[in-house]
Amino acid sequence: MYTVFVRGLEFYAHHGVPDEEQVIGHRYSVDIDLEVDGQAHETDSVNESVDYGEVCALVQSVGRREQVRTIERLAAILCDAILMRFALAETVTLSVSKRLPPTDAIIESAGVMLTRHR
Repeated sequence: MYTVFVRGLEFYAHHGVPDEEQVIGHRYSVDIDLEVDGQAHETDSVNESVDYGEVCALVQSVGRREQVRTIERLAAILCDAILMRFALAETVTLSVSKRLPPTDAIIESAGVMLTRHR
């Protein structure tokens, strides 16, 4: 078992609690850790791992296509999509953050981290 990870994957999408955010949209950043039950370290075959490029494409596609109010729900949808698509991924830990969120506090980012197991 080993970990495949992605840091700082970004996409623009239309999520948010206020209706205005759902119209205007926002930039999201995603970090992903996948516990993989594969043998790529022995076989040198990408078929024995999870292709992080494919993970990125999936997360961007799903993140842009779905429209939700909370990033908690977005994180759950993304985790489920990864586990459904990649059979060798046993566990996914995913954090979604919104840079410079619209709030009275001035903060760099706010988000959520979620772990799902097969």
